[in-house]
Amino acid sequence: MHLCLSKNVLSKTMVVRWLFCLGLVLGFAAPCLAQGNTADIDKQFTADLLKMMLFAKTAEERQYCDYVIQKRDDGTIPARILYGVYQKAMTKDRNLRFIYFKTALEIICKREGIVFNPTPVGTAPATSSFFPPAFSRLFQRN
Repeated sequence: MHLCLSKNVLSKTMVVRWLFCLGLVLGFAAPCLAQGNTADIDKQFTADLLKMMLFAKTAEERQYCDYVIQKRDDGTIPARILYGVYQKAMTKDRNLRFIYFKTALEIICKREGIVFNPTPVGTAPATSSFFPPAFSRLFQRN
């Protein structure tokens, strides 16, 4: 009988120790696993970060980054879409990151029904002429 009693006490002690250790682990792990505040992430996810990490080279590309963050701030583009596309673009080659980011963001916005009108990029006219535009306008039909 004495042997049976000591096994019962021993098993209770082991269970108590196990529960105590589990409580300690969960007590420390829960704050680590908790999601951060999205406002804090939005503050850190700026146009300057986009420009730097996507290697925006031209003035139009940098302006596009500013525009995208502005649209996120005014609520047009959800932050989850913007950040998801950014994370995927970061897996691409550094020379392709911006192009991938821009293309993917516009496709997803179109698919989600989000009106997304980035500022137009200035392009050269399709045809060039020897004559100045004022002279060419004389011969155009109205």
